Amino acid sequence: MTKALRLFACSGAFMTVLMLAWPGTAGATEIYANGGRYFSAYGPGQYWHYDWGEGYCGKYGAWCSPRHFQWTYNNPYGNYPVNHARWSIQPVGYYSQAYAFIPRRNATTRNAPYTVSYGYVSTNTSYVDQYVYYDQWVPLAWGQRLYRISSVALNDLTFESGWRRIAFDEIKIEN
Repeated sequence: MTKALRLFACSGAFMTVLMLAWPGTAGATEIYANGGRYFSAYGPGQYWHYDWGEGYCGKYGAWCSPRHFQWTYNNPYGNYPVNHARWSIQPVGYYSQAYAFIPRRNATTRNAPYTVSYGYVSTNTSYVDQYVYYDQWVPLAWGQRLYRISSVALNDLTFESGWRRIAFDEIKIEN
């Protein structure tokens, strides 16, 4: 089985794509960077913070950019998210698994709501305790292989009291 690694990242309008082998289907891995072309962040800019030299691209992926991750505080008092983001996925195959990279800093929420959209109409939300991870890939959607993943979303509505930090870093899709 041929393995492939495609990385989607950009800094401004420049896009970096690295392909080690392109099989078209089986064995492919894609990594989508926060701040990349396939990433959209929403909400007031003053609530977004950036941790340079940290996160997956900042510490481990010298070939990818941007070389930071971003974070925001949770919204303990609202019914709707203030800051949220979406990674738009280019499907690697029919059944894939989604992972989020949790950086070692500024990831203190115990209830980060990652929603994986798949199969054209379905979603699966898993709540990740970012506080217990230290520079690790964490499976989303309870580790299930999902049909045609199209996006991953994360928001600041964690239903926690106090001010917790939510890290938005790379998303990995494996098939």
